[in-house]
Amino acid sequence: MSALSDEITELRTNEFQWQAFLTPGHCAVLAPPGSGKTKLLTTKLADAFARGLIKAPRGAACITMTNEAALQLRRRLRALGIARRPNLFIGTVHAFALSRIISPFAAAAGRPQLAASRPATDSEFDEAFDAAFSKLGFRSYERTEVRHTTAIARQRLDLSGDRLLGGEPIAAMARCLQDELAARHVYDPQDLVRHAVELVEEHEWVSRVLAATYSRVYVDEYQDLAPGLDRIVRGFTLPAELDATLFAVGDPDQSIYGFAGAHGELLETLADEPEVQEIRLERNYRCGQDIIDISLLALGQARTIEGERDGGVVLVHQAPGGVGAQAQRALDLVEHTAERGVPLDQIAVIASWGADRDGCANALREAGIPVYARNDDYWRPTALTMVIESMASWATRRDEAGIELAELLETLASVVREAANQVVRREVVGVLLRAEGTEPASGFVESISQIALQRHVADEKASEDARELARMRKALAVGGTVAHMTIADLGARARAPGHVMAATIHGAKGLEFDVVVMVGVDEVCLPGFSPTDAERAEARRKFYVTVTRAREEVHLVHTDTRISRKGRSYDVGPSPFIAELRL
Repeated sequence: MSALSDEITELRTNEFQWQAFLTPGHCAVLAPPGSGKTKLLTTKLADAFARGLIKAPRGAACITMTNEAALQLRRRLRALGIARRPNLFIGTVHAFALSRIISPFAAAAGRPQLAASRPATDSEFDEAFDAAFSKLGFRSYERTEVRHTTAIARQRLDLSGDRLLGGEPIAAMARCLQDELAARHVYDPQDLVRHAVELVEEHEWVSRVLAATYSRVYVDEYQDLAPGLDRIVRGFTLPAELDATLFAVGDPDQSIYGFAGAHGELLETLADEPEVQEIRLERNYRCGQDIIDISLLALGQARTIEGERDGGVVLVHQAPGGVGAQAQRALDLVEHTAERGVPLDQIAVIASWGADRDGCANALREAGIPVYARNDDYWRPTALTMVIESMASWATRRDEAGIELAELLETLASVVREAANQVVRREVVGVLLRAEGTEPASGFVESISQIALQRHVADEKASEDARELARMRKALAVGGTVAHMTIADLGARARAPGHVMAATIHGAKGLEFDVVVMVGVDEVCLPGFSPTDAERAEARRKFYVTVTRAREEVHLVHTDTRISRKGRSYDVGPSPFIAELRL
């Protein structure tokens, strides 16, 4: 039997998964952690191609929230026999908005200025922000507070314009920032969403062309979509006259991207539409039942979720003495877990704050424990930068890299058209085979760039991939922030077997491990300083998401003191959520 037929056979054993698989029309699947919702989505998509339900020139779009999730979707579909093809889009919602809506339709829709604009670089965004900040007369000491407020992003994502999130000054800042970006003929993700919504909703022909191009649309983690992105997807799939089908999976209880404008209730609203079949999965294949029951206490909601097995344990550990003591306690737990025979790559240290993650990662490294901890200060993860990191991992680890060479080359070709050329592939393989782990990563990246990435190198502002490749090359070059990085160091940024993962809650979302050590489970992290009702609810969901990453064990670690930004020590208590677990 093929991998696809095996997956279909497995779906038959779950009544609700099977019902969703057979649903011919619009379908919204609401599913708890570990329920196999992404497997359901990819199997349904692969089956549609295999049975000829998707025929060129029409195609399908498989959309998710992050580049990491898109990479996983590509790998899952490739394993099911669905490789790169011209009538299949796999990528993020922002990539879809840019490459499938704004770029092809802006000029024809009478928006020449938009057609001539492009995504802003970080420096261009900062320049626009500073200009808006000065125009509105904010005081200099307010810059950091205003710069990092999520209210500005949320205000710009609120397409109705009815709300004044953060008050009139913040709303004015959002509007002025938008104007400054437009004057520079650039846009950022918030503008990208707004422009795409306007094109879809104001020009019926745009919706018709999209629906004709993508007869079937599959959305993973629908709860992570902001309202504008939800409107884009609905706009060219739900109208009956457009003859397109939407299949969405997600879990409102795992909605933790409020800072990006996500509204988990949008999936429930979609499920309530009369033309949409709602299906709820109730089985968690990942966690032991005791972990499931405790996670629901953390969530504070009544849910019917059954596990495949009994057991699982959740333990609380106090680490008095501050975040250094917390990192040491996490290290002790990791070492003890490894001594019991648990593979390192089945252990995760998950933190609410990035600083806590970094402290734990450093403690693990100093103890000689291989650790994967992603820091995006130098360049962000995009489809292209992640495949370069994976190539460095394969070049230095080969059989331990967790990816086959053929799959790696196919992944590169799915991102860069030129890499489909056999001559280019042979030259890339030559670079990989000649690479030594101790060599500077800059030479490795430059060699790959010269062979296969000329288009991205030539116009570093043309796309997210091109911009982040430029940042990578600059950071690795002589005098760059990470010029010391070797090829082996670069490969370590790609998650590989044999490494403990240290991540934030957002970074670990969608992953699973045998054992999870959660640090920062104190009141200032969860739920945070003076949280609003919405922030407290999202903090609960973050707690829930973290607990449900574990199959067998969860260790909750909290300290009793922290240091403020001004260097002052202050006392902290455990998260109030711990008391609700009844341990």
